[in-house]
Formats: sequence, C-alpha cells, structure tokens
Amino acid sequence: MSDGTARLYVRPEYEASEIGAADHGDVARELSLFERIRNINSIRKLSILVGLVVLWELYTRVGDISELILPPFSATGAALAEALWSENLLAMIGNSISLLLAGYVIGIVIATILTTLAVTSRFGSDLLGTLTAMLNPLPAIALLPMAMLWFGLGTDAIVFTLLHSVVWPVALNTHTGFLGVSDTQR
Repeated sequence: MSDGTARLYVRPEYEASEIGAADHGDVARELSLFERIRNINSIRKLSILVGLVVLWELYTRVGDISELILPPFSATGAALAEALWSENLLAMIGNSISLLLAGYVIGIVIATILTTLAVTSRFGSDLLGTLTAMLNPLPAIALLPMAMLWFGLGTDAIVFTLLHSVVWPVALNTHTGFLGVSDTQR
C-alpha cells in the first residue's frame, strides 16, 4: 500500500462460482384464451357489473323482501325502458341538463368577474375573501328554501342554488391559482 493504491481483498465465501451459458429461448409464453380475455380491462369491469346485477336480481327474487323496498333489476329495467319510450324521459333529461348548464355558465361568469376584480385590486381581493368566507361554507341546499321564497317555485330558484354551488369554489380556486404564479411570470 505504499504506492498509494488500495488493494482489493476478495473473500472466497462471497465469490460467485462460474455461471453457465444462458439458454437463448423465448421467455414469454402463449396466454390461454381465458387469460387473454381476463386481461381486457373493459371485460373485467363489465363482468363486475353483470355480477352485481345478478346478485341484485337473485336477492330480490329469493329473499323475503318487498318489491316496494327493493324492486328486482328486471322490473327496474322495464320501468326505465317504458319511461324512455312512452313518458318522454329524454325530453325531461334534456330540460334538466339545460338547467344545470345555465346555472353553471352564469356561475362561471360571476366567478370570472370576482376573480378578475380580486387579482387586479386590493378591494376586489378583500371582497372575494369576505364573500367566500361568509357564503362558501353554506351548503347550497340550505339556500333552496329561501330561494323558493325569493324567486318562486320555478327554475330561477334552482338556477340560484346551482349558481351558489359553482361561484365560490371556482372563484376561490382560480384566485388561489393566480396567486400561486410568481410575480415574474405575471
């Protein structure tokens, strides 16, 4: 060790013996049909749904349970098909979706205005902070009775309730996102 280099000490009990030559062959094996089907994600999820439907149907048919409490899946499916074709369920679904979109769009517009004020001025930031602290913890469904008194039993009360559900989370999260951007990137 006088020449400045370290000598490597090899311990014989840790020394590996010679490894034979590797066999060159296919490591992968052919999957069976069942294994290939089982590896398809959508089929696995569909089989879970089918299993739940079968359990539902068996539980309601074999168990001593009233159809008023839990109707069988077959009765539920028949009622859905009847409602789709004879009771104009699709028009009712379209009406509900348009009502939801109206509340969502109005809420986004108000949240954008509040966030723009909050980002550009100190007064806007204080206004958004105060309104959010007061109104965000309040569940929208708690405002529904007051909205029905203010706006009546029509769609305006529902749009107001949806608007309340959209404005505060969107405005608060957008404002937080703007504050998270460094001053050099603004």
